[in-house]
Amino acid sequence: MFEKITIITLLYLTTLGDIKQESFEIYTSCSSWFHTNVTVHERKKRKLFSSHTYHMYEGKQVIGYICGDDPPQ
Repeated sequence: MFEKITIITLLYLTTLGDIKQESFEIYTSCSSWFHTNVTVHERKKRKLFSSHTYHMYEGKQVIGYICGDDPPQ
């Protein structure tokens, strides 16, 4: 039986403040994968103009994601 393969690309910040991306295949829905694998943390000390929460995946701070049938260009 053929399963639909979906490509998810995570956008994350490096320690120098650059934005990097990492793409890989998933076999579930985009939202299900994101909610299962990306954790949400609350900032204890908030900086000016910063969010109350941030998202982490495997030690990387995630700032967004792209999910679909085709890899991003």
